[in-house]
Amino acid sequence: MTSGFFMGTDTVRGYAGDSRSTFRVANDNAFGLGPETIYIGFDPNDFSSFTGPVASAILTVQSVSGGFGFDAGPGSPFTVSAHGVDADPFSTIIDDTNPTGTTSWIDYFNNHILTADPAAITSVDSFGTVTFDVTALVNDWVSGSNNVFALALTGTNDTSGTDFLHGFLNNTEAPGSTFLTVNPVPEPATFAMLASLAIPFAYRRVRRRPRAVA
Repeated sequence: MTSGFFMGTDTVRGYAGDSRSTFRVANDNAFGLGPETIYIGFDPNDFSSFTGPVASAILTVQSVSGGFGFDAGPGSPFTVSAHGVDADPFSTIIDDTNPTGTTSWIDYFNNHILTADPAAITSVDSFGTVTFDVTALVNDWVSGSNNVFALALTGTNDTSGTDFLHGFLNNTEAPGSTFLTVNPVPEPATFAMLASLAIPFAYRRVRRRPRAVA
């Protein structure tokens, strides 16, 4: 099944133009400006036991159809990247669950998403499990160089020029479908954390519109 955004009760969020509650905004129009983005938040306490750099941190998500016949596939792969952010998207972005926010979704996208580590860039060309190596990002959290325990999944690094409406499962639809696995140093034990999801796992890449430059 696709995200709840596309079918059934809209438990995540929709677009105002589609007669759905906006709820949480990563893009306010189904076919609007810029790549739609998924924001995933984590509990800082989950990282308090790490006293030094971790060996690896892998984010796992489940790729599903986004609908409308524009999914990525073997002949049309879609580049998705996991980015750190420098402001909490859940308290910063203005939407109908957060009217006291300070930033529109597009201003947040343009100004608060950090450059992705090359290891955190993945090509999606099928449905099923997709992983992102976010070791560098998690080590920034552990070291304190980044105190915003959230990340952004987006198509900002895609250069195909193709429009995609690709989906990823939300934990509200399939509990445990999205999780972060952290391997500390030097012990081989694995520490797994479920992400707190507050943005739809209806994922889309749309072609950017040119913007006028004064």
